[in-house]
Amino acid sequence: MIRTVWFGLVTVAATAWYSGRSIVGGLFRASHAYHDAVQRGWSRALLNASGVDVEADGLENLTGVGAAILVANHQSNFDIFALLSALPVSIRFVSKQELARIPLLAQAMRSAGHVFIDRGDRRAAVVAMRGAAERMRQESFCLGLFPEGTRSTDGRLGPFKKGSFVLAIETQLPVVPVAVDGGRQLTMGRKVLPGTVRIRVGKPVPTLGRTARHRDELLSEVRGSVAGLLATLREETGDSTPI
Repeated sequence: MIRTVWFGLVTVAATAWYSGRSIVGGLFRASHAYHDAVQRGWSRALLNASGVDVEADGLENLTGVGAAILVANHQSNFDIFALLSALPVSIRFVSKQELARIPLLAQAMRSAGHVFIDRGDRRAAVVAMRGAAERMRQESFCLGLFPEGTRSTDGRLGPFKKGSFVLAIETQLPVVPVAVDGGRQLTMGRKVLPGTVRIRVGKPVPTLGRTARHRDELLSEVRGSVAGLLATLREETGDSTPI
């Protein structure tokens, strides 16, 4: 209980502090490196307060990748903190519209370049995603997507939605599969529990030359890669949870 209260206090204080820095940076057109440092500082503050460690490997697969689409499975909000804190690239996430209503945080996210989409308005969501893709190519950052569309509370990998792969083919940018595991075990009701989030980054999947007719093939290939990475993580920890 004490840890949960402490985590809540740190979350409020750290979010206010780092959001302010991001907003100021946005006003002065700060570099991606500036916003990356702010995001990592915020994420690590929250991870430290919760007693959560992050282990990441396969990071060599991100060397020189430039603009790319990172596709990861999703178990909890700790996935985002872990990815921002551990991956050595500029990441901007596509987030649900509900987060755009949170004062200060929403403005900070916009300043850093994160994208909000309304999943109930498909046309507006497509426009927002294409706008993000154009910025991604121009400014050479990675766009983080969770194609399951929701968090998996039992650890099973859900079906992938097609939008991420339509975008990848339209942009002709590589897709980097990422497995994230352990997040589902860090909360119990409203309690925050200590633990470890493990990340494994796979080899980029090229999209150059692929067309719309290759969409399902790309989806299947990337999902299979994420599932394989997730399986190896669980084998190493003795976790028998089905993929």
